[in-house]
Amino acid sequence: MELFHAVAWSLMGREESFKPDVLRQLRELGGVSRRALADAVGVTQRTVAYWESGQRKPEARQLHALLSFFKVDAHYVTNRPRGSVTLRDLRREAGFSNADEAAQAVSGRKVMRGISFDSAKLLRLERGLPVRGTVCSTPEHAGHLAKALALVYKVPEHVVVDAWRRTRPDESAPVLPRPGPRAGRSTLIETWNGLNDRQRIYLEACFLQDVEEERAERARYARTGQRRPAAEWRKMTLALYVPPEITGHSRLQERLRDRGVHDPGTGPSIAALDRRGLIAVHHDTVTIPGAGLIKRTQVEMTKRGRAVARAGLGVSRSRSAPAPMMSVWLWRTLVRVAFASQDGGDYDLVGRARLHLTVKTGPGQEAPSRGYLEHRLPDGATWGRHAWYPSASGWRHIADYLSQYRELYPTVPTDGLEDLIPPPYRTPTVSGGP
Repeated sequence: MELFHAVAWSLMGREESFKPDVLRQLRELGGVSRRALADAVGVTQRTVAYWESGQRKPEARQLHALLSFFKVDAHYVTNRPRGSVTLRDLRREAGFSNADEAAQAVSGRKVMRGISFDSAKLLRLERGLPVRGTVCSTPEHAGHLAKALALVYKVPEHVVVDAWRRTRPDESAPVLPRPGPRAGRSTLIETWNGLNDRQRIYLEACFLQDVEEERAERARYARTGQRRPAAEWRKMTLALYVPPEITGHSRLQERLRDRGVHDPGTGPSIAALDRRGLIAVHHDTVTIPGAGLIKRTQVEMTKRGRAVARAGLGVSRSRSAPAPMMSVWLWRTLVRVAFASQDGGDYDLVGRARLHLTVKTGPGQEAPSRGYLEHRLPDGATWGRHAWYPSASGWRHIADYLSQYRELYPTVPTDGLEDLIPPPYRTPTVSGGP
C-alpha cells in the first residue's frame, strides 16, 4: 500500500513545467528590467536570463519571491491548473524548499503545543502516507496541524484543508479548532458603561465609520476582484491639521459634529479610548494640493473596540461561515451545479462564482479559487457544448460538509443531494494512519 501511495505522490507532486515566456511577458509588460527583477528576487541577472530562456527553473524560495513580486498565483507561471494545489505545492510556494525548515516553523506554533511534528512526518503527510503519532490520529488533531500550516504558509485555512483533501483523499477532512472564547457580553457591557457620554459618542462614530468603510471595501472587491489588507482600509482619517476651508471636515468629524462635538483633532476622549484598547491612533503626514505637507491623525477600531460598540449599541454580529465552509451564495451555486450534473450539466454559471469556484481563472490578486467546478463535455460525449460540473474537490467538499451546511443555511434546498455524491468522494469514517 505504501508503494502505491509513493507512486501516486510522485505523479501528483511532480515538478510543474515552468513557463519562461510568461515570466518574460510579466517582466516586460510591467516595465521591469532584468537587473531590477534580479535584485528583488535575490539572484543575478544571468539567473533571470536562464529562467526566461528555459535553461533553469526557479527554486521554491525564488518562485515564492517571483509570485510575490508580480502578485500572481503559481498556476499563471506553471502548467498547474488553479484549484489543484496540494500540500507540497503550498509549502514550495511559501518558499520552503527544505522540509526541515517548514516543519520547525509549524512545530513552533502555539496551536501545535503538545503535538509532536517533524520533517519526516511532513513529508509523509505530503505523500499521502500514514503519519504515525497523534498528529493525524483524529480529524481534530489534523485540524490543529492544518491551522498551523495555514499560519506558516500564510494562506487561508480553507486553502490548506482543500489541499489536504486533494493530497489525502482517503481520509476525513481536518476539523479546524474553534476560536477561543470571546469576552462575555456582560464584560463588554461593563466596558461600555465605564465610558463617559463623550467617549461613547466618539466610539459610536468610529464604529459606524468602520462599518461604512467595510461596506465600501466589499463593494470595491466585488467590482475589481482584488483584496486589500485590512490595515490599509481600516485606518480612518480623523483630522487633517489644515484650515477646513481647504480640505473640509473628515467623515468622522462630520459624524461627531452631527452629535454636537466640534473637535478639530485628537483630544482626551480619543486618548481615553486608545488607552482602553478600543481604538488605535496613528499620526503621519500627507501631501495635500494647495496646502503642501501637513500632519494627519487616523484612528482604527480594534476587535475589542468593535465588540464593545456592538454590545453597547445593541448591534448583532453578522453570521459568517466558519473555515473551510463557504458563503451562502457560493454554496447555493455549488448545490445548483451538483443537481444539474444529473441532467447534462449547468450552462448558466455567470458572475463572480466563476472566480471563486472554477478551476481556472485569470491572474491577479483575487481570492484563491476553490477549484470545485470544472468546464467540460458531458460524460460520454466527444464533441459539443461544454457545461459546468462539480470537480473531484467539489464533490468531496459537499460530502464533507453537507450536514453542517444544512444547519448553517437551511433555506438552501439540498434534499437528495447526498444520493448524488459519487462513491469515491463520500466521506470515509477513518482519518489518520497508525
